[in-house]
This record gives sequence, structure tokens and C-alpha cells, in this order.
Amino acid sequence: MTNAHESQATQTRTTTLKPQFKRKPLAAFFIAGLTLMSTSAFAAGERSQAEIQAEINNLEASLQKAKQELAATNNKPAATPATKPAENTKSNATKLSAVKVQGRRNQLEAQKDVPASVSIVSGTELDRLDATTITEVLNRIGNVNFNYGNPRTGSLTLRGITTGSNDQIDPTIGTLLDGVSIGYSPITNGYSFIDIDTVDVTRGPQGTQGGKPSNIGRISFKTKAPSFTPSAELQQTFGDWDTLRSTAILGGPVIDGLLAWRGTFQREQGKGPFINQFPDQEGRFSYKNQDRTFGRIQFLLTPNEDISAKLSVEFQPKGSENVNGLTNRHPEPTTFSDGVTRPASSVDATYKKYLRAWFNQDSTLWNTERDYYANPVNVDNNGSIITGSRGETLNINWDLGSVELQSITGHRSHWFSAANDEGTPFDITKSGGYITSYSQISQELKLVSEKGNWVDYQAGIYYLSTDNNSLGSRTRYGDDAGAFYASDALYNSLAASASGQALLRDSLNYAYKGPYALVKNESKAIFGEANWHLNEAFTLTTGARITQEERNTSLTSLIFDNGVGADLTNAFGGTTTFTDRIAGGEAASDRLASRYFGAAGWSALTAAQKTQLINAAKVRNGTLQPNSVFGLVKAPAWDGELYAGNLSLSDKISESLTVYGTVQYGEKGGIAQVSTTGVASLVDKERTTGYELGFRSSLLDKTLTLNADIFINDIKDFQTTVGVPDPVATAAYRAANPTVSLADSQQYQSVVGNLSGVRVKGIEIDAFYSGFENLTLRIATAYNDATYSENAFLAQPNEINSTTPGFNKFSNVKGEDLPNAPKFTTTLGANYSVPVFENGNFHASANYKYSSSYKTSRSIYDKFDAAGSLDLSVGLGTLSGSFDANIVVKNALDGDNHVEGWTGYTPSTPRWVGIIFTGKL
Repeated sequence: MTNAHESQATQTRTTTLKPQFKRKPLAAFFIAGLTLMSTSAFAAGERSQAEIQAEINNLEASLQKAKQELAATNNKPAATPATKPAENTKSNATKLSAVKVQGRRNQLEAQKDVPASVSIVSGTELDRLDATTITEVLNRIGNVNFNYGNPRTGSLTLRGITTGSNDQIDPTIGTLLDGVSIGYSPITNGYSFIDIDTVDVTRGPQGTQGGKPSNIGRISFKTKAPSFTPSAELQQTFGDWDTLRSTAILGGPVIDGLLAWRGTFQREQGKGPFINQFPDQEGRFSYKNQDRTFGRIQFLLTPNEDISAKLSVEFQPKGSENVNGLTNRHPEPTTFSDGVTRPASSVDATYKKYLRAWFNQDSTLWNTERDYYANPVNVDNNGSIITGSRGETLNINWDLGSVELQSITGHRSHWFSAANDEGTPFDITKSGGYITSYSQISQELKLVSEKGNWVDYQAGIYYLSTDNNSLGSRTRYGDDAGAFYASDALYNSLAASASGQALLRDSLNYAYKGPYALVKNESKAIFGEANWHLNEAFTLTTGARITQEERNTSLTSLIFDNGVGADLTNAFGGTTTFTDRIAGGEAASDRLASRYFGAAGWSALTAAQKTQLINAAKVRNGTLQPNSVFGLVKAPAWDGELYAGNLSLSDKISESLTVYGTVQYGEKGGIAQVSTTGVASLVDKERTTGYELGFRSSLLDKTLTLNADIFINDIKDFQTTVGVPDPVATAAYRAANPTVSLADSQQYQSVVGNLSGVRVKGIEIDAFYSGFENLTLRIATAYNDATYSENAFLAQPNEINSTTPGFNKFSNVKGEDLPNAPKFTTTLGANYSVPVFENGNFHASANYKYSSSYKTSRSIYDKFDAAGSLDLSVGLGTLSGSFDANIVVKNALDGDNHVEGWTGYTPSTPRWVGIIFTGKL
């Protein structure tokens, strides 16, 4: 038995035995460079859709003839020498079938016998519209979305269910890179999707076929493999905002018939569309810029006909991109949703602090009324997002005759760091956000049986170990922090004198605090799936998986640097309720008296001077909360079994129509967690049951492929980030804002919890049409109804009236829609290609992604209005593909699709126009 990968290797080995022009990698690179300057065709490689379809028809006819000959031979009473040609015919038929599937541009057709909702897009489709980011890639696939925040906080939504971005939550939607399951979503969020072969999405609980289990679905990215045919491709992109991207893809034999290689290299840089307006920084950096370097080297070893091994090494060195802090602010609503006026003290509280004289001393630098709502970027300390990753994958396939042994070994590491400030030109906060270092190792061994018998199967074992160390929501404070975080009363007391102003500057300056978490998980599994061919039409699929999982979390909260004002805490303790210095604080209070008032000690101070020191300590402690730090707390390990199962029945009614029904079950591991207040707890595992009915069909002489399904996914103990009251933070807020109502003063901490039940049901339709000459059309549309199906209490949104008697900050969400779950989504794609001139090729592509309105939280202000995004491309090249010039327009309608928000929003990326020159050998 040989798989498609080995078949390719075998075919290319046969090709290399013929006399040919051999190119060394360096020579190939040089020749590719010359190709970029020439429009002459080397050979007729790329053909029109009509030519490809004609070849497919010929292959189908040959295949049918081969099958007839094989059937006639198998009906003979005894084996004769004539049976050997029949065996060769069977082999040829298999090869013809493989070529037919590989040559067909309709990727849906290749999935026609899969009893599940599956969508697939080819790398060629992605290249046409320069889709290289995860957002751009998933815009080509139905019923899946990427909710972009930054490379760490971005999340996937599939069938209305969103994967949490918390480091302790396992992804609900699985991702695979060349067969390696990724245990941490940010790895794929910032991945450079270049030189991609296919991207496919399989919906519903997964796990019985191997890899890491996933409760809602799985997205698999497959890169192009090495070949024994020499190749070289150079690509240069020029675009808006000084975008400059250079790509080189090289490959071919190292040792003919034994070892081949493929190298993929890219360097991308460019400004973003949003420029920092801060005078000292203006023009020095922009937001949503690009700064990425990526490299992948692969080696394919084929020592004999039965064994192939592919080693892939990827490296993306750390690059800096400005993402966080891009916000268009606007005033808060002045009334609650019922029309009642909100308390004036709680409306635009942040804005009002910037009205203080402290922040309006130099109008050339900043004027609150002029600048606060004017510019999305006006900052002095906001740093860039820095990400980097590397990975190694070893795929080994060994044909043992009736079964094939597959081994997938993977290692991935990822780095992320943010350096956020508060979004103004003042020195209030800096170096905020996460620093995360993640790594994983995995091993999968699987036996895959030969197909064609009454039962075929796959079974194996799986191991995954992950290690995630993160410095969480840390903050380093600056010398303007005291003037900002002080309540009105404390600010007025201290800002009235020079010594008080010095205390405001020093109270928080350089203080640095944050939590440090260690998350370690280990997973071991055994799995199997079998297809029982009851007759020529009916196939019963059964699958099961058992996983043993252990999850550990430890957390500490530390003040890494006490900063300039350390003696304020040493003298008065870590609370905000003191009225005098504490026992043991005598030396610190004496130093404060000398430093700020030139006095001999605390006893020499006046009552007013003592009050100023006490008020400065309250400003410091109310913000830094020194009493909230704690040593390393290790949560009890979550240790248990996870189960997955699959039961499907498909009926191949005809060659052009298959119907199926599927019941799938999956579980996601529980969580061991420690809250930001040092409280350890466990979260139960999540359980999903999926039901699906669908059909796959080929109509209109196979020019129309139509797949559709209806589905229900029931999720019990849904894991998500929830807000629970934080008494420590609430007390500190009350001390700093005494005029704000108790209801509006309630502060929350984010923890992972279980919600009783979530249900999503809907319809999915995927269609591909190639009946028009030179034109192909594709549509993927879906309806999702994703709701909280059982009683669950979540925090009320901001617009709910908090002044009414008996106001409750939590309310029942049963029946409400889930966040990030649009009811309708549609993807429309069109590709046109026609020969022009003597050997030219004109091509044009379009992709339109539409989403109905949805909310990103419970608030009516966090609503994304119905909108669509259109990408276009038009190009001219040679028929052989040796040269191509392609103009790409992303967000061609220039839509600014965003959520308005309670206090502001992040603008979307405007229209981008670029031109891509490609040369190939």
C-alpha cells in the first residue's frame, strides 16, 4: 500500500531516471531571478480550466475502461498468466484515480465520501488573493472566523463556538500544522501561511482519527512537500504603506531518487495605516505594521519503495509589530438602557481625570478636550508586540503491506511579549501586558490499513506535553501614575503644594507588579476508527478514543520592583485604611520626612505634612495593592480520563450522491487554576455531543458539487472566562472613588468557569460550479443558532440601570446568543482564467465574506453590524507560469467594520493595494 505522498515520491523518482538538465539550488535561484525579467514561456505548464477538465474526462474514461478490464479478469475461473496484466491494470487504475483527484481544481469533490461536514481550500486559491494571515486564509472557508485582537488574544469561532484565549483553557477548535496538533492557539494566530498546499476544516467533535481531540472541529494546514523535480520561485510584493515582501521557494533533488529538499523563505516589512501623533514620536512608528521573517526547510528521504520520511524545520525570529493601544475613543453613554440618567460621577471617569491641571500644562503636547477623543494613537511609552516561534516536524510513513505505519513527531515553541501603556503621551503606565514562553512536544504512532477490503481502519497512540510560563497582566508605573490614579480628594490635597506634587510623582514611579504563572499539561491517548463496508452502498464508521490527561497550574503574584515610593508602604503598611504610621515603620517615616520636607523626622512634621504623606501612601496602596501579593500557589492537579466516540452511517445512493448521518462525542480536559487573589480551584471537563445529517452530490455532468448538512452540538459544562466579584479590587476602587455608587464600584476578576449548557444548531451549504468556460464559482453559507441552553449567571452589561433598589450585577443568560456568533455567514468566490495573446494567461479572482450582525459581549454597545469584506485580484502572466504580475486589492470596499464599544473601538484595516511579481522555473 502506498499513500499519495509516497506515490508522488515514486513518480518523481521514475522521472529523474530520464536524462534531464540538473540544477543546483544556487543556480536555480539565479535562473529564477532572470525569469522575473522575462515574459517568455519555458513550457506549457498551466492550462485553462477547460483543458484541465478535458484531461480529467479522458482520465475518467481510462479509469472506467481499466475497471471493466479488471472486473472481466477477476471473473475468470483460475489464475492464468493473463492475470498479471490485470494486476498492472489495477495499479494503473489506482494511479489514474490519484491523478484525477490531484488534477481536479474542485477540492470539494475530493471529499465526497467523507461522512462529515468538511471544507477544503487549496494553496492556489490562497495565492491568487495573497492570503497569508490566518484571517485572510479563513475568509475563504465557510462557517469559521478569526476574531483578531493580537497574536495572543485572537480567537477562532466555528459553528458559533469561540475558543477561549486564556492560557489555561485548551482550544475548543483544534489546529494542525503538517499533522502536528497545536496545543496553544497563539502559535497559529501569528503564523505566516506561505507555500501552503491545502487548508481543510472538519466540523464536529474530533479525536478518533488521532491528533489532539477537539470538541467543535479541527482546522488542518498542510504545506507543500519536497519534490524530486527541480523548481524555483521568486516573488516580490510592493504595496500600500511601504509594504515590501520578498519570497523565495526553492527545491529539487539532493540525491536523485533518494533525497529531495524544499526551502521557503520570506521577509516582510511595511508601515501600518495608523501613525503615532505624539510630537516626539511622530512618524517614528505606525500601527498594524508588518515586521516578519520566516523560513522553512524540508527534506524528503525515500530509501526504498516502502519508506518515506519528511523532516521540516521552521523558524520565525522575533519581530516587532505595533498592535495594542490602537483605539478610537468616544464619550460614554450618559443614560442607562431604560433611559435613566447615569450618575455624573461614574460617566467618563477616566476622561475627567485627564482634565486635571497636571495633564494640561503644555497645550502643544496635550489638551484633553482637543486630543483625548481625536487621535487613535498618541502615546509615548506604548511598545510593540514581539512574537517569534520555531518548530520541527518529522513525518515517517512505512508501508508494511496490508497496513502502513505512520509516525508524526513534533516540537513547537513560541514567544510573545507586549509592552503596553495607557494610551496617552503621559508617563502613567508602561511595560504592561503579557510575556509568554510556550513549548510542546508530541508523538503519534498510527497504523492505517489498506482500503478496498470489507473493513478498513486506523488506530494508534498519542502523546502531548506542553509547558507555558507567563508573566501575566504586569504593569510598571511612571511618574504621572499618582496624579492619575488618585481620587479627586487625594489629588486636590497633594497637587496644592510642591512637596505634595513630588509625592504624587514618586508614589508609584517605577513600581512594577504582576502575576507569574506556570501551566504544565500532559496527555496520553489510544484511539481507533474503522469503516465497515456493509455492501457497495452502505458504510458504517465507528471510532473511539480514551485519553489520560493531567493538568497543573501554579501562580504567584509579586511586586518585582517597589519603585521610588517604597517607603510609603514601609511606613504605613499595605492598606488604605490607616491614619498613622505602623509599628516598625518608624525608620521609613523618618526618611520620608527628611526627603520631602527637610524635617529631622516624623515627629518634627506638622499635621498637614503628615496628612500629605498619609495621602500619598493611600494613592500608592490603592493602586499597587501590596497586600494582594502572595507566594507560589499550586492548584490541585486536574487528573482524569477523557472520552471521544464517533458513529456514522453513509449510503452511496449513486456515483453522484452520498447521504450520511453522524453522532460524535468529545470531551475537553478540566482545568487547574489559581485566581489573581491566590485562590486555587478546579474546573470540570467540557462535554460535547454532535449530531449531523448531510449529503454530498455531483450534478450537471459533474460541473456542480453540492454539499449540505444540518447539525446540532450540545455542550455541557462549557468552559469560558467569567467574571466574579473581586473584594480586594472593589475596596481599593471605593477608596479612590468614594462618590461612585456601590453598584458601579463593583470590580471583578477573570477566572475560568463552567456554564451549564450551550447549544448550537444550524445548516451549512458548500457548493462549487465549473460549468462556465474559464470560470469557477464557489459559495459557502451557514446559519448558526448558538445560545446558552441552560441557566447561567453572568455579569450585567454596563448599560443596565445600577441605581435601582436591589440591583444585581449578575443575571441569567439562558436563551441569549453566545458572543461572536453571527446567525448568517457567507463566502462567495470566483476565479476566471483565459489564454490571451500567443502564450499569455489573463486571470482574475474575487472573494467576498459576509457576516450578519452579532455581539462580542452582552452589551448592546459591543455589537458588530452586518457587513462584508471584498478582496480582488487581476493579473497577467505566461501560460507556463514562468512569469506573472498580479494586482491585489484587500478590503476593496474600504469598509471600517468594527464594534463601537462602551468607550471606544479599534478601527479595522483600510483598503490595501499591492502588486505581486512572480517568476517560476
